[in-house]
Amino acid sequence: MSRAGPNLHHIDWDDLRTALSLGRAGSIRKAARELGVSHSTVLRRLHSLETAVGVQLFVDKGEGYEATPAGQDVFETATTLEETVTNLERRVSGQDLRLTGPVRVTVPDPFAPLLFPIFAELAKAQPGIDVTVALGTGFVDLAHRAADVAIRVAADPPPELVGHRVCKAGVGIYGSESYLRGRNTKDLEALDWVGWEAGSEMAFARWIEKNVPRARVAVRVTTGWGLREGIDAGAGVSIIPCALGEVMPAWRRVRLMNEASAPLWVLTHRDLRTTTRVRVLRDFIVNALRAKRALIEGTRASRRK
Repeated sequence: MSRAGPNLHHIDWDDLRTALSLGRAGSIRKAARELGVSHSTVLRRLHSLETAVGVQLFVDKGEGYEATPAGQDVFETATTLEETVTNLERRVSGQDLRLTGPVRVTVPDPFAPLLFPIFAELAKAQPGIDVTVALGTGFVDLAHRAADVAIRVAADPPPELVGHRVCKAGVGIYGSESYLRGRNTKDLEALDWVGWEAGSEMAFARWIEKNVPRARVAVRVTTGWGLREGIDAGAGVSIIPCALGEVMPAWRRVRLMNEASAPLWVLTHRDLRTTTRVRVLRDFIVNALRAKRALIEGTRASRRK
């Protein structure tokens, strides 16, 4: 590594973002996935940054990359810069009056079958809005522009997020009609279950361990899609949001779990609340979901136990 002295005016922002991702992730592979680039691109950008500052920033420890003292300094400074740039982007975007452009929406996996028809209607009504849907089970960081709009199930949203409480997100125990046919559904421990992987911190996983400890878990999964596929295949029953359970034609609800319900929100960061395309998309989703309130809460009479 050359020690000729730092060339700070040649530091590239993409190189700094790479150092941020590597510092957070601790591995080249994870940083590449987070940035959406290749393994070699992460290494090339790291080398470029180290050349610019004239000092080694990370050490490969075999099990992961560890920041040197200089690397930690760069990481902390880059974190501050990222926060400043992100705040500026949000404030400027909040003044955008165009009804065109990209909007990224984060959606919990189980709500996808319910929401995609809504997005299809939105595309017809507002063809200028370019919607990207990010599916997952975790909370996405809206403060750092990981998404513009979040559909989220939570007791209370963080104070920096604003939006609408749509309704209650109901939860139930569901199984396929083919699996449940002829079975005694009053004895939950006599049923097979599709569960989360051992040690999962998911609330539904803890409910199963506490309330049906002697039940057989036929298969364990790591994603919400895995639960859906397991139920659909007839492996057993599981705890599912009514937003999914009520739209699956071959499923039947065994029990509505009122104690497990939580508010459903459509949220955005407060700096983006006046961005026209974000506001229009958010309001469109809110109105469409409110029209499906009985289904989401699990009170639709045709699908009761």
